[in-house]
Amino acid sequence: MPLKLRVTWRNAGSPLLPDALADVQATADDAPLSLAGRGPGLREFEIPAGAARVALSARFSAAFNAFEDVPALQEEVLSVEQAFDVTGGGTSLSPAPDPALGQAHPLVGVKAAPGLAHAQIATDFVDVTPFWMACAKYTDEYQREHRPGTELVALGATAGEPKIWFASVPEACKAPTDDGTSALVFYRPEGYAYTRVDQRHEMFGLNRYLLSPDPDPDASFWARDVFARDPRDQSRWVYLRCGFEEALAASGKAVVMLHPWPSGTSFGAATTASLPGLADAALRFLGGARKIGPGGARLGKLGLAGFSAGGLPLWQALAANKDRVSEVFAFDARGIAKSEALIARWLGGDAARKLRMTGGHQLDANAAIQRKLATQADEARVSSLPPDKSGYLPGANPRWDHVCSALEESEKDGYLSADWVWHQFAVFGGSPTDGEPGTITFLQRFLEASDL
Repeated sequence: MPLKLRVTWRNAGSPLLPDALADVQATADDAPLSLAGRGPGLREFEIPAGAARVALSARFSAAFNAFEDVPALQEEVLSVEQAFDVTGGGTSLSPAPDPALGQAHPLVGVKAAPGLAHAQIATDFVDVTPFWMACAKYTDEYQREHRPGTELVALGATAGEPKIWFASVPEACKAPTDDGTSALVFYRPEGYAYTRVDQRHEMFGLNRYLLSPDPDPDASFWARDVFARDPRDQSRWVYLRCGFEEALAASGKAVVMLHPWPSGTSFGAATTASLPGLADAALRFLGGARKIGPGGARLGKLGLAGFSAGGLPLWQALAANKDRVSEVFAFDARGIAKSEALIARWLGGDAARKLRMTGGHQLDANAAIQRKLATQADEARVSSLPPDKSGYLPGANPRWDHVCSALEESEKDGYLSADWVWHQFAVFGGSPTDGEPGTITFLQRFLEASDL
């Protein structure tokens, strides 16, 4: 019976996977094979008798029309190369390891049937970074100021919501591993509403979390590392940059930080039981694209983080995945008091789980949860920073003192005692660590103490 190679991929109707731009080819012992069948998300090839080696090449592109000042664009969004050994006396195909990946391609799965080798290409996510960089405002600021060695990849979901995810990949993820790659999923407060990849987007709200503050007194007011005056209305700008990229890199942890990009307040499937599978699919894509090292193209440990109103989807995601989540970083996260029972059940399910909290509005709620959990977890597993309002007194925290240092004396009392300002510090701030004279951000501290 002649052997047939059938190649399929999911979500072929997505604008990110137009069939007309799918280039799928196969060779047998380096000789091109003609198509024996095709359709949306389907290509078939017949393998000649006596062939010893089959190679599959699949390249997928997307194209969008021009709008506003954005030109028409066509870009490759996913590519796969996979070789197969013909086995079983010419009746089956066995995937051959790719030396560069240390395994068969993580996006190609093979199923066998009599006379048929079915190669399924996982196309849950594709790379839309070039489209994002063309369509979004403030991408130039990111490209100019982001931390070298940490790569940002914009991922387009070919089905479901949210349509866009971001992956921050530190250099440590390039090292080989046998345990997969840990993912930390971050939930932010609501953003603008969007329905497509090819529309006007806004990157300022992503830069705010990823980029580090600038200590230069001549830096733009939104980039300063102290509370600086907004010249447009003379108010104070308290949304300092959070330095997430720097924290990831400085921690040395091989952790990919995933940012599901909400449309308004909706995080879609990112708050459901589908989250581990989506995180795994994102990591498999990154592994196939050689953004993470050999052996890392699958989900290892899963952590969740959320700030402010991002706490609401954070607790939803924890409730849906409490048996899979290893650690939670709650940056003054809304809804924490109402989630006390959930947190206790989750924490009690595994002695290795950890909860890290920072507070502004939630100072009292965080402290109450820590007290109630004290019987089942010590500070090595549950911590809250600062422990109470005294953490915002002058002299208690050098980083807090520094960010307030540019305030005029007549304004300091109002800022130093304002919980809405503390609320912001809970995500961009930090605290001294034992035995170290300096201050590191909360995120870096939590990562360094984590098992992710």
